[in-house]
Amino acid sequence: MEVSQEQVDKIQSFAEDRQKAEHYYDQHRISSSDIQAYERKLDDTLRELQERVKRQEEDLRKLRATNSNDISEIGTESSSRIAQVRRAKKAYDSLLKSDTDLPKPDSPLPSLVALEETSRIITESKISVSVTAEKLATARQRMKTEDMQLRDAQSIRDGLRRRIDGIKKDKSANREKLPSEVASELLEEQRRKKDDLVKDTDRIRDALHKFCEETLASMIAAEDLGGPAVGDVADVSDATLASGYTRHGKPKKPKATEVDDQNNDQHRIDDMLRRQTGQERNQPSTKREAAATETNELLDALLDAGSSYIDLPHESAAARFLVRAKVAQFHPRDARRLRLIDFGRSLND
Repeated sequence: MEVSQEQVDKIQSFAEDRQKAEHYYDQHRISSSDIQAYERKLDDTLRELQERVKRQEEDLRKLRATNSNDISEIGTESSSRIAQVRRAKKAYDSLLKSDTDLPKPDSPLPSLVALEETSRIITESKISVSVTAEKLATARQRMKTEDMQLRDAQSIRDGLRRRIDGIKKDKSANREKLPSEVASELLEEQRRKKDDLVKDTDRIRDALHKFCEETLASMIAAEDLGGPAVGDVADVSDATLASGYTRHGKPKKPKATEVDDQNNDQHRIDDMLRRQTGQERNQPSTKREAAATETNELLDALLDAGSSYIDLPHESAAARFLVRAKVAQFHPRDARRLRLIDFGRSLND
């Protein structure tokens, strides 16, 4: 629904007049006697209107009774026609000389009518504003969706164009090349992919070895010594591994100071002997390093064997941990043989 500028101006003028009236009311408070006088004035106006309606209805009834014959139904005689026209003229003259039914200047009726009309316009304007706001929100959401669809369509179009251009270039290039050249390029691409695969494998293997040395080695060594299983205790110190565990899996108490000094002296003597004989790099100095070396060797053997079984030299915590972690599995009939689980079998099939 469109609202004309004239109606908007009237609404603004009414709002200003209302503000002025409220300001005047704040400055001049109306007493109860004034309110009663205003209500009596309204009652008088209503009563006056009702009386006028009654008088008009009575006049209309009398007029219908006196002028029962319609002018259009007058006969052809001139005397009767003239008499009828004179009576109609007299009735119209009496109506023109009678008082008008318009309200008096001090009547509150025009203000009430204007207030009702203004209230109706304001209500319709609010409804129109709410409906327009809903339509605007719907239009914006639709525009946003269409913009996203347009961007997706443009991206698909650009991708298809690039793909078509690439296919055309490859097709034209293959037409110009000999079969031997195409075969050599394919072989070179396969070699490059193989080299990348080897590099990625070495990188992942180094990261796996580092994880075993820094995190798993101490827990695997603790399980080998009869301590908690791998994962039950996150951090196991070298001192705890050196002291060992009881039959119940509890860490043993550290030995006396003198015995520790003797052990430290013995360790220093052993380190000196290993450095002199050149065996320091081959023999681990602590149980954690020994567990890390054993775990890394087991993982390397499993990776090199692929899907084939390998023979375990002895039962170890590292092998048990790989089986519990669903990384490897024992042979169904021989627990001394182990292999990796083939994770990519379903993808290859």
